[in-house]
Amino acid sequence: MDLFVTNNLIIRQFDRSDAEAFYQLNSHPEVMRYIRPVKSREECDAFLLENIQLYQTGSAIGRYYVGEKGSQTFAGTFSVLMMPDREALHIGYALMPWAQGRGWAKELLFAGLQWLVTQSERPEIFAITEPANLPSVALLQKADFQRQADMMDHGKNLNVFMIQRSFLLQQQVSAT
Repeated sequence: MDLFVTNNLIIRQFDRSDAEAFYQLNSHPEVMRYIRPVKSREECDAFLLENIQLYQTGSAIGRYYVGEKGSQTFAGTFSVLMMPDREALHIGYALMPWAQGRGWAKELLFAGLQWLVTQSERPEIFAITEPANLPSVALLQKADFQRQADMMDHGKNLNVFMIQRSFLLQQQVSAT
């Protein structure tokens, strides 16, 4: 089942048959550079099953498969998770190296935000990135996320960004 579709991408739930793609992303040092330590095959298989278990009817929580629209080739992930220590949602994305530099992160983030406001009534949506990940920092600012207080996670300093759901809803109304 597709969650949402953009001009170039299809976003859907992962299933067990996606194990190889999930491994290719989560074991890739360049892709994981600003996200988390790379995982072994066994760790990826267990992590995929954990993520599949997150899917619940009526909940947006999960990590989702991002495929190129035409070929269905695996391009990356889109995620909606709970923000650590808050009752708030955290949006994220990761793209395989071949899918980077095509404007797809922007396409995925903007469409993902519009989808998320239809799935959740939580008033704030957060995004987290390392300060050195300049493309993600710039993209979040372009999407009108506002930088909040930084946080430490596993010894890393992270920038925390937030956008109000009411702002996104107002943008939707303005666009019509």
